[in-house]
Amino acid sequence: MVDAAYPLPGTSQVYIWSGRQYARIEFTPGGSEERLKAGPKSIRTGWKTFDESDFGRVDTVVSVPGSQDQVYVFFGGRYLKIKIDSYFNDTFVNNGPRTIPAGWKSLERAGFDTVDAAVVVPGTNNQLYFFRGLNYVRVDNSTDEIINGPSPISQGWPSITQAGFDAVDAILPSPTGGDVYYVFRGDKYAKIKVDNSRNDTLFSATRLISSGWTTLDGWV
Repeated sequence: MVDAAYPLPGTSQVYIWSGRQYARIEFTPGGSEERLKAGPKSIRTGWKTFDESDFGRVDTVVSVPGSQDQVYVFFGGRYLKIKIDSYFNDTFVNNGPRTIPAGWKSLERAGFDTVDAAVVVPGTNNQLYFFRGLNYVRVDNSTDEIINGPSPISQGWPSITQAGFDAVDAILPSPTGGDVYYVFRGDKYAKIKVDNSRNDTLFSATRLISSGWTTLDGWV
């Protein structure tokens, strides 16, 4: 399964994390030019901040809204805020990991003690969707307030339900844009579209990860 996925801004490359490994991939899934740029290799080997924080795995990696080179990384009940530079080096923005209740009162109020997946709300620069189990919540990143939810994914995301997914492992915004997102669940994925009005539709049928992402076959 894909635990987390993150597109490198301004490039056609993405990071994929699965178990204790990760890889950096040139983003043409299933196409003739699809290739590994780095990995798969140990998360601790490739990510200094993860290693120093005792993150041997990750649950979620998501852009900090409004900051192209900063990301939040969640693992278990803790999270990091880090910066990834143009040479793929990672450094802390804050001093090491914090607990989710200490840094995200909104998630604590939503009952999210861990996070399965997250994505910036389309058309905003200060909001995030967080997914946990069968539910999701929309949060204002600047005020740490709940905008709506928590609500069942089945009620708020018809595209995900139509794909046959009751929960979400990871969401990847397509670097090619077009309001397209890859949603991963177990050994499958689907492509959905989410417009700036937050209307979502299923863009392509559910497929096996191994058939649509050849670079992930054998280690994800």
